[in-house]
Amino acid sequence: MDEEKNKNKRLWIILAIVIFVLVAVVAVLIVVLLNKKNGDDANLDPVQNESEIGVMAYETSAIATDPETLQDLYNEMLEKAKEGTMALEMQTEANSSDGTEFSCYIANAINNKYDMFVVIYNDETQEEIYRSGLIPVGSRIESFTSSKKLKPGTYVGTIVYNQVEDDHATIHAQVNIGLNLNVK
Repeated sequence: MDEEKNKNKRLWIILAIVIFVLVAVVAVLIVVLLNKKNGDDANLDPVQNESEIGVMAYETSAIATDPETLQDLYNEMLEKAKEGTMALEMQTEANSSDGTEFSCYIANAINNKYDMFVVIYNDETQEEIYRSGLIPVGSRIESFTSSKKLKPGTYVGTIVYNQVEDDHATIHAQVNIGLNLNVK
């Protein structure tokens, strides 16, 4: 009987702690949201168009007051995220029998929007061992020649994918991926 009372007492203590933590979290969220709202007022700029006098615009925040506005904001966020995505097609192994000529598979996926070039580094020495030319969307590299001869063994490397804007000078996005360099 005493064991059951102790068990019930422990359950009540645990329940009380959980409730206390939940109340504390809610209180912190309320304080943060109230402070954020007050802080956001400093970021308001009146719209300069005379037909919209009195209208305030947020510089960096958006408020959704109804489901349609929330859905529109979500859709806009997804579109912006799509602009920054990069589909990768590759094998994570490159093989060589002589330490300089490597077989590989590195592609600029057909669903990418930008041309790219890749740079391969030997992680051990931090040396660049290969830099491709421009790889158009839908194209691939099936081999490369290392600028440094590697002795037999397995090396850890990094491929840096560089998407470039239409001017072919401005980097749009970069992604680093690991690559094993196998020399027989």
